[in-house]
Amino acid sequence: MGSKRGRHAAAAAVALAVVGALATPGAAHADNGDGRTACNSGEICFWRYSGAVLWTKQFWYTANHGDYTWWAGQPTGIRMQDNAVEITNRDTQCDVRVGNRSPATGLWTWRYFPNDHVRRGLGEIRNTNDRHERVC
Repeated sequence: MGSKRGRHAAAAAVALAVVGALATPGAAHADNGDGRTACNSGEICFWRYSGAVLWTKQFWYTANHGDYTWWAGQPTGIRMQDNAVEITNRDTQCDVRVGNRSPATGLWTWRYFPNDHVRRGLGEIRNTNDRHERVC
């Protein structure tokens, strides 16, 4: 009886470990928001038009932009870093800041965006977006 209970406890511990590993975002898990084209509640969304085609990229968390590409109904393979013109902050709690790091000085220029769900231009960091951060 004791060994049966031990096997069940061990199986439960393994199951919890697997579920925990899958639920934890990390470097190995790309941040793609909810994976839908629309900018939905909780997401930080970047925008760009290429001709008449709308490119989008959504996030849940803080991220460096170098490893991400645009979506235009299908993957584009085009990097979004230094290639965004607008943002919509639909984060449910935090403001967002978007930054550009100067290669010459190493200093950052930041623009702050409230979580008001309004699409806004990136201003002086248009097409120079290297990173965004949630600011709570």
